[in-house]
Amino acid sequence: MDQLAIDLLVLSARFARLASRESTSTIPRALWRTLAQLDELGPLRVSELAAAGHVSQPTATSLLQRLGDRGWVERRADPDDARAVRVRISRSGRRALAQNRQVAAEAVRGRLERLAEADRQALAAGLAALRLVLADPPTEPPDDPSADETQQTAPTLETV
Repeated sequence: MDQLAIDLLVLSARFARLASRESTSTIPRALWRTLAQLDELGPLRVSELAAAGHVSQPTATSLLQRLGDRGWVERRADPDDARAVRVRISRSGRRALAQNRQVAAEAVRGRLERLAEADRQALAAGLAALRLVLADPPTEPPDDPSADETQQTAPTLETV
């Protein structure tokens, strides 16, 4: 199982870098990654964004300033702390992110088209399984197959 996890991490990172290299997008990868994090995680404080991106708070502040200059993020007062601000992706930021994803998809389309149909179907099935891995909250199957049926079990491809 460890090797599967390692292979998944390495290959998904390589695929993302390949798409970035072959893409004609002019959006720096750090900005794209930050927009994607805000899209996925929702409104965040700068410190939360820094922690999520494994960057320093000054780096997160700089990224948000650059995104703000483009109109791709909005700042709102934190409802839990009037002294703090939460940053969220704006409508134009969502459009920019969607366009950038489309440009990246176009960059790798040819590689996918060269695959046999069976391989493309296998990739699609793998993506469905990856969605299960990313399900929030993660669930674990019961240790004992005869365990109480009221326990929550892991989602399956049919339930996603």
